[in-house]
Amino acid sequence: MMNAQRLEDLVTAYKILLNEDVLDSFGHVSERSATDPDRFYMPYALPPSLVRIDDIIEYTVADSQPVNPAGRKVNGERYIHGEIYKARADVHAVIHSHSQAAIPFSVAGVALRPIIVQAGFLPLETPNFEIRDARGNERGMQVTNIARGAALAKTLGNAPVALMRGHGNVVVGTSVRQATVYAVYTDINARMQAAALALSTSIVVMNEPELFDPSEFDINRPWEHFRQKLIDAEARRDTDRTQFGLGQNQVA
Repeated sequence: MMNAQRLEDLVTAYKILLNEDVLDSFGHVSERSATDPDRFYMPYALPPSLVRIDDIIEYTVADSQPVNPAGRKVNGERYIHGEIYKARADVHAVIHSHSQAAIPFSVAGVALRPIIVQAGFLPLETPNFEIRDARGNERGMQVTNIARGAALAKTLGNAPVALMRGHGNVVVGTSVRQATVYAVYTDINARMQAAALALSTSIVVMNEPELFDPSEFDINRPWEHFRQKLIDAEARRDTDRTQFGLGQNQVA
């Protein structure tokens, strides 16, 4: 898959993650270049709902700096992406979200564990990044420099997901399609685990033999499902606008 298709998938990933309530007003998605593994693509700093192909900037993995920002404000947390790509040659997409379902597990001392079959990619206990271990004398919880990004990448290790205490999570994949599907099912698994724990503090979680082999999990099936839900949602919005006598560029 060459970069043109990757950029299209990157924009679609944003739309899917918004439609599935994984992304909020913030959060970001990136994808490694298909032609140069030392470069990655990510939009400039703007709301996820506004992301289009023309908004995407190329960055260098070495220092997470933009190749040509063209006067646009770059994302301050680009180091999440650059440092993970630097540490993990197998990773071709990175998603950082403020998943409301996952955040409680990052602060409650309760490990996020795989409990549903579609989340069989999760580790038996999802690692949890503590910014206090990497913050130094600087303020804030965001990952805004190489040192913080490297510390997050170290916490992630070889896992596909890491929580970020009070901040959300980071999900990686061999493609943006895989990372998107993993991000959605991480959110679903967190909601299901919380619901189960509300019924009983003693719940049955998956064990190692029950985790699936990622190569045997058909990513395209859920990707196309989520994409069709997105198309249907957009069609309903267009219908609603027509019923209210609004054109595509009109505002009520």
